[in-house]
Amino acid sequence: MATKNVLKKLIDSEDLIVPTIFKPGQFAIIKKINEGKKLTENEKRYLRGRLGKKISIIESLQGKTPINNLVLFLNNLNNYYITGTEALKHNGFGWYFTPKIIEIINTKIEGKINFGNKVLKFIRVKSLENREHLLDKDNGLKYATNEQILNDTKITKNNFVRKICLQMLSRYRTMFINNNSLFNNLIKKEKEIDYKAYGV
Repeated sequence: MATKNVLKKLIDSEDLIVPTIFKPGQFAIIKKINEGKKLTENEKRYLRGRLGKKISIIESLQGKTPINNLVLFLNNLNNYYITGTEALKHNGFGWYFTPKIIEIINTKIEGKINFGNKVLKFIRVKSLENREHLLDKDNGLKYATNEQILNDTKITKNNFVRKICLQMLSRYRTMFINNNSLFNNLIKKEKEIDYKAYGV
């Protein structure tokens, strides 16, 4: 079971993790454990299931390096990939900015959580079928292709990322997206973007 230190951190982060990570009912069980109250048989069953797994994942993140933390956390989601500015930078087209928000397409979680000096934004979809992403064997994380990043802006509603993609597509053409004929109607001269205004 989680240490008192981990339980206290969870309790202190209630506004951030409920209902993003824990449902209100699950969090009520965490509070009972923290207060040393006896759990019902039903609550114990929840603790043996998904709730217990979530707590174990969070506890296992303690004391690890940020990249190892992220790999461990995301690999427990199984079906996910990183998109947006973080994926653009990974793919070699965002060398001039430092993303503060990491957008993660997945099939389990919706919402935001703080992660070190960054924010993880989870966008939930029904399936990752037909979504193009690749595993980076060096760091163990999955990243969207450039074409997928542009397509993802339809569900992330991230107009900043869309503008960057269109700018890159206009400038680099097939270096940015192999089959850029799909996006010829989107290519146009873009105004210079004030990146600081978007927090990157």
